[in-house]
Amino acid sequence: MKNVLNTPVTDGITRREGLLLTVLGSAMALAGCGGGGGGGSAGVSSGGTGSFSSGPIAGFGSIIVGGIRFEDATASSILDVDDDNRDMRGKLKLGMMVRVKGKPKNGDRADADSIEVRSELLGPIASIDASAKTLVVLGQTVQVTTTTIFEDGLTGLPALAVNDIVEVHGFVDPVTNRLTATRVERKLLASVKAFKLQGTISALDTTAKTFKIGTLTISFAAPVDIPAGLTLANGMLVRVRLEPVLTSGTRKALKIRQVEVEVEDRDEAEIEGTITAFTSSSKFSVNGQPVDATGVTVPAGLKLGDRVEVEGSLVNGVLVAKKVEREDENDPLKLELHGAIGSLNTTAKTFVLRGVTVDYSTTTDFRPAGKTAADLANGVSVEVKGVASADGTQLKAARISFE
Repeated sequence: MKNVLNTPVTDGITRREGLLLTVLGSAMALAGCGGGGGGGSAGVSSGGTGSFSSGPIAGFGSIIVGGIRFEDATASSILDVDDDNRDMRGKLKLGMMVRVKGKPKNGDRADADSIEVRSELLGPIASIDASAKTLVVLGQTVQVTTTTIFEDGLTGLPALAVNDIVEVHGFVDPVTNRLTATRVERKLLASVKAFKLQGTISALDTTAKTFKIGTLTISFAAPVDIPAGLTLANGMLVRVRLEPVLTSGTRKALKIRQVEVEVEDRDEAEIEGTITAFTSSSKFSVNGQPVDATGVTVPAGLKLGDRVEVEGSLVNGVLVAKKVEREDENDPLKLELHGAIGSLNTTAKTFVLRGVTVDYSTTTDFRPAGKTAADLANGVSVEVKGVASADGTQLKAARISFE
């Protein structure tokens, strides 16, 4: 069966109900819709410098990130900035981590100006722990959760093996260098230009020209591409490209960059990620982006490594928060799809919507009043809300509304 969580982008959908509504809403709607990958939206803007959102893709067509439905057709560029700015138009997938700059919002919608794709890890699997649902790649522990999306052809963690090359999108905990995966893809070594990882520098040795990220030792002896003026330091959050060779022990860095922050002023901004630096509950960084939460109520006990969603505005390189929420990657995944029914199977009680197989065998909530399963037909436009099936291949519909 086709993995519905990984259909290429073509159309648009969704918006999320609660923090992860669209984060998984898009999980299933990848075939051609959009979903939200984290949190509510900031206030509607009447103008100004536009919008910004950073987090996982939850849907396509119009791409939904951070509760904002960005029209990706308006983007002047859609690039994988870690892969020599490879054009990603038409190649975006559910769960990919992206940074989107757009025009001012109109409600929960905005036209995208640019979209950047950034995965956090790419390399060979060293070990797999099926019971803990983890794998180790380049010395980093990858945690697979109920929200992790696997590419077409992968039926979850059991489909992977040691020495497989995988690319992982997700949230890096700077305390443990553990990566909570939002998306996992398998790659062929011949197609990989460089391995890569994101994490916090430790055990820096400026004489030996080495440091560690997690348990991996990295050599930054020349030749290596490091920006002029960048001084490596313990605790620094960096992205590193490595030689793509299947060896053990110390790995050679090809390129090192400090994790980028957004410096352009934006009236509306939303970031979903982990707290990567923490001074206090009102002064911290998310994915390296400084946050000023002064005067805002924040979750009790907020700390380094927590996964959060922050909404506000970007001013002089600082996200001035209007709302801060803590997230739980194990929250139930919710989906929302809009479109015309296809491939209706009244025996199996399934149909296809935006490339996603919808199972309505247990659905009892049909809207408006008076509508039933008997009204389902190919070509009929509906809105479907539900959750992912246990194997991640279908949407289990909880509500079907006729449009």
